[in-house]
Amino acid sequence: MQKLTPSNRRLILASGSPRRRELTRRIGLEPIVMISDVPEFKEATETPADYTRRLAFLKAQGVAQKLVSSDETADWILAADTIVVLDGDVLEKPVDVADARKMLKRLAGNTHTVITSFCWWSRSAHDGSEHMPIVRSVEANVTFRELDDAMIDNYLATGESMDKAGSYGVQDIGSTLVRKIDGSYFCVVGLPVCEIIESLQEVGAIANFPFPSL
Repeated sequence: MQKLTPSNRRLILASGSPRRRELTRRIGLEPIVMISDVPEFKEATETPADYTRRLAFLKAQGVAQKLVSSDETADWILAADTIVVLDGDVLEKPVDVADARKMLKRLAGNTHTVITSFCWWSRSAHDGSEHMPIVRSVEANVTFRELDDAMIDNYLATGESMDKAGSYGVQDIGSTLVRKIDGSYFCVVGLPVCEIIESLQEVGAIANFPFPSL
């Protein structure tokens, strides 16, 4: 298991999300994006949290398999999955504008739960190590303001809904829909940065953090 250090900040980010890429950069890491092709469907017997943990694990594992014959030297792979849960129903990315509208109507005036699970996978040490892989979940409760049809339609017109779980993004214009967050804001954004670093520190996989500016 290689350590992430001020001189070794590179990691493989198993996500095409620009938000996750930016967040890893902001905390001093150097992400290399490599997307895995994992079917996203919930098994009938899975809890929402179990579902996100399974997807995060499979995304990291899939990228690790792609890297078997690669010259890439970065050891750590970070994968994550985010869902919105309302009244026991999992709301993922909308399939079209009509689906997004339906989700936003359900969320309006209600409190839902956002679950983000992440997986750290060390290419050099996950086999035979009691610590590898690291898979954890973080949850937050989000309360929406009441929304009329005009505001929903105007928000949909921004195009922000289409690549986000629950059809909104809390970090941009979608922040105006959110009245309150109980729990991790970064869980809602899609990458709980406190917990991803904390988990590495617990197993001694990151040294001298926070890193100095480059």
